Amino acid sequence: MNLFSKGLLIFAVLAASIYYDIPSLLTFIPKEPGHQLKAAQAKLDQVNLLVSPLKGLHLALAEVDKNRIQLLTDEDFRWPENNPVLESVLGGKYQFQLIDSKPYLILKPDFLKDAFVTKTAKELDGLFTNLRKIRTIELGEDQASILVKLKATRRLAEQTEPLKSMLGKGWEAFYREDQDSYQLRPKALDNIVNLGLDLQGGMYLDVGVEVDVVVVSVVEKAVEAIEGALLEMEVNYEQIYRNEENQIEILLEPGETLDLENEKIKRITFDYDSLKTASGFVLTLKPEEVIRVKKRAIDQALETIRNRIDQLGVKEPSVQRRGEDSIIVQLPGLQDPDKARRVIGQVAVLNFQLLAENGTPETVTDTQEVLYQEVKDETTKEIINRVPYVLEKKVLLQGDRIRDARVSFGNSGEAHVSMSFDSEGKDIFAEVTANAVGRRMAIVLDNKVQSAPRINEKIEGGEAQITGNFSPEEASELALVLRSGALPAPIVIHEERTVGASLGADSIRQALISLVIGFLVVAVFMIIYYRVAGVFSALALLFNLFIIVAALAYFGATLTLPGMAGIVLTIGMAVDANVLIFERIREEILKGTALRLAIQTGFQKATTTIFDSNITTILAGIILFQFGTGPIKGFAVTLSIGIVASMFTSIFLGKYLFEVVYLSRKKLAKISI
Repeated sequence: MNLFSKGLLIFAVLAASIYYDIPSLLTFIPKEPGHQLKAAQAKLDQVNLLVSPLKGLHLALAEVDKNRIQLLTDEDFRWPENNPVLESVLGGKYQFQLIDSKPYLILKPDFLKDAFVTKTAKELDGLFTNLRKIRTIELGEDQASILVKLKATRRLAEQTEPLKSMLGKGWEAFYREDQDSYQLRPKALDNIVNLGLDLQGGMYLDVGVEVDVVVVSVVEKAVEAIEGALLEMEVNYEQIYRNEENQIEILLEPGETLDLENEKIKRITFDYDSLKTASGFVLTLKPEEVIRVKKRAIDQALETIRNRIDQLGVKEPSVQRRGEDSIIVQLPGLQDPDKARRVIGQVAVLNFQLLAENGTPETVTDTQEVLYQEVKDETTKEIINRVPYVLEKKVLLQGDRIRDARVSFGNSGEAHVSMSFDSEGKDIFAEVTANAVGRRMAIVLDNKVQSAPRINEKIEGGEAQITGNFSPEEASELALVLRSGALPAPIVIHEERTVGASLGADSIRQALISLVIGFLVVAVFMIIYYRVAGVFSALALLFNLFIIVAALAYFGATLTLPGMAGIVLTIGMAVDANVLIFERIREEILKGTALRLAIQTGFQKATTTIFDSNITTILAGIILFQFGTGPIKGFAVTLSIGIVASMFTSIFLGKYLFEVVYLSRKKLAKISI
């Protein structure tokens, strides 16, 4: 490769690095106090300036034969020129004009064939309706965002949503179902280095999954299945139950026999070891099946928690399994730890069960159970009463058949959760309601009765509602956990840590200070000791940092304190490579080798040593990344990227600088090294 091609390649790498570095630098450069508030206030003023003139618009009437639209407005209405909200619908195809003191939009002649007056009028009506839904526009509680508050139970229609045309490219809108509002906030820049929990603050949870509860549930379901099979086989039995050792005991009537090899029984007891007793059998779940059930429970809990966290809107969360029954959750930048705790911890096991036709809480049979409905004070939300319900134990339908769950509101404004089932759940629900017309069905969430409506007719639409004196926020959280699925078992939080944003800022500042000091000390030493060659080394180190940050930004990697330690370590290793090269060149010069040949030989001999040592370090980094967790992975990522970058800068860039400064001369009398 000739000198020009090498220079072109180095310039391309440098340009790409700077391109990916800039967004991260813009994000992390310290801003003046109140910067976010000023930006939010400026955007708020802009939005109000766009919305205020439009509040006088009420209706758009299409006059197709005249290619115009009449506007019904307030008397003092003035047409806002170049308003992007209106232009998002009009598209520059209409001209405002007063005809007999009435406001009209006249279709321009150039668009007579392309525009449809009726369609435009309909879109304008949708826009006006959306604008009427807006109650207030104000700064958010964080003083960095804007809240567009709507009238209760309203939501903007997507077809003519005014927010999109108001915000431009730098801001985005999120609907907050619990507050009937839209939150407007600046968009995060693309291709930036994400900060870990230890750098930007957030929440750390060590969550334990009570997997033994899942094993108990599996055994109890097997008990129900065996009872059904014995009834179908007409085998008389006295009792089938789960004992204290989590075994299934089958007590047959005297003289009765049971063949466990029968297909109807074998398909249920396949994973059980059997022991014949004088009165029947004892079935024990096989050890390998117990392990499999527990592992499946952890995997399912991991996936469910991850789904719930995704809906919280946390960027770059970390959800990882640790040990046999623990899950580590890291939520960088989380604003509401209480909500995260509630959403993650709720089991959300939803069952539909019929109320028993006979029975009281004092006379419950083996096929019945007593569950309670909690009555809460509407203001304080304190439990003021617990109403008992006698239910049939048999679960007719479970929440795993829910396709969607959302918040709805009744005529008096009370919040409830509306659910729709998948195709199979819809059929089951229709069959269950058809067979239970006239009876009451309880909706049970986590062993608490939410409501028990009477079934008046067969329900075929696959829709159901959960009512229970919810606040809009409670209903929103319940809908969220139902959409993400139920946890397979209760969880317990072993450890919880909340890292404040101020601590994260201190960590960033200290880490950056150490990085800058380390870089300057190394660069100064290299320049003093190796002179001009030391300058080459300092330039290579700076280029090395550019490449590392750019690579982290490109892959969207998360930077943690250990990751920053990896960068500092990489600087030392990059210098080590330069030292090897420079010392090799010095050795060749001391031997009396010509200067040009000494440079070539020094790079050639040192490259092999550098390559070998760095390869072994990269292998160690790969192993750390594969088997490490959290901070260890962050360290491995920055270390590996840094090694690759240092090989490029030390060998390729270093040699290019020598070629440009020294080897390109016709006469080379000495070099500064």
